[in-house]
Amino acid sequence: MVAVAKLCSRVDALTRDSLADSENKTKMHLAFVEMLQASLWGNQTDLSMFPDLNSEALEEMQARISSGENNSKIVANDTDRIWKIVSQLQGGRVDIVLDNSGFELLQDVLLAHWLVSLGYAQKVVFHSKRIPWYVSDVTNEDFFWLVRAAQTPSLIGTKGISAEDEAALAGLGNQWSQFLANGTWELKDELFWTGPYGFRYLPTEGKDVWDNELTKADLVIFKGDLNYRKLIYDLEWPISTPFVDALGAIATDPRAPAIVALRTSKCDTITGVDPDRAKELFAKQEDWMYSGQYGVIQLSPGRWQGI
Repeated sequence: MVAVAKLCSRVDALTRDSLADSENKTKMHLAFVEMLQASLWGNQTDLSMFPDLNSEALEEMQARISSGENNSKIVANDTDRIWKIVSQLQGGRVDIVLDNSGFELLQDVLLAHWLVSLGYAQKVVFHSKRIPWYVSDVTNEDFFWLVRAAQTPSLIGTKGISAEDEAALAGLGNQWSQFLANGTWELKDELFWTGPYGFRYLPTEGKDVWDNELTKADLVIFKGDLNYRKLIYDLEWPISTPFVDALGAIATDPRAPAIVALRTSKCDTITGVDPDRAKELFAKQEDWMYSGQYGVIQLSPGRWQGI
C-alpha cells in the first residue's frame, strides 16, 4: 500500500506540474511518456507470473520507468507517433480495454486521470469483463473497489504511509468518483470481451461494440498480453510482420480509431519487431518473448492516417 500511495502522490504532483506549465510541449511529452510506460509495465505485475511482488519491487519498477532504464526493454515503440495523436486531441474520447486488476488497473486509471486532467480527453470509457477470462481480469466490481479504496485508504491499511501521500490518494479517489458520477468516465462490460472471437471480428461479430463504442473513440488502448493475442488472432506471425497488417478489419475500416497496444510479452507470438533487434534478443535471452520482461507500445493509426 505504501508503494501505491507514493505512486498516486507522484502522479498527482506530475499532473499539477503539467497543468501549471501546459504550454511547455517538451514537458508535456515527457510526462505522457512516463504515464504511458507506467501503464505498459503495470502489465508486468500480473500475479499469475509474478506472485511474489511486494511494495519494494513495485517502487523499483516505478523508479526504472521514471529514469528511462526500461526503454531498452521496449522492443517496438510507437510512443512518439501516439503522442502526435494525443497532443492534437482537445476534449477527445479515449477508450481503454482493461486487462488485470490490482496494480495494473491502478496504472491505467492514473493514465486516464492525466489525460482528462490535462484536457486531452473529455471522456474515457473503460471496458471491463463481465466475468474474468483469467482470474485477475478486471470486472466492474474490481474497478469500483479500487476507487473506494483510494477514497478511503484506511479500508486497506495506512501503515507506513505519510500523511501527504494519504491525502493525495484520497483526493484522487474523490476525483475519480466524481468522474464516474458526471459521466467523464464510463465503465462498460460488453459480452464480446469474453466471447470466442478474435478482435479482427469486432466489425461483424462485435458490431454493437464496434459501431456504438470503439468507432466513437479517437484512441483505443488495448492492455495486456491476452488482449494483444486476440488483436493479432493469436497466430505465429513472422516476427517482423507490421502490427497493422496483423489486425485485419479493425485497422482498415474507414471509421477505425487509432489502436494502441500496451503489452508485456508473455507468450511466443509478437509482431512489428525489427529482425536485427529480434536476432539480438534471441542471442541474449532465448525466452525473451514469454519472459514477461519485454514489452511493446504499438500503434495502428486508423483514421489518423499520416501520423
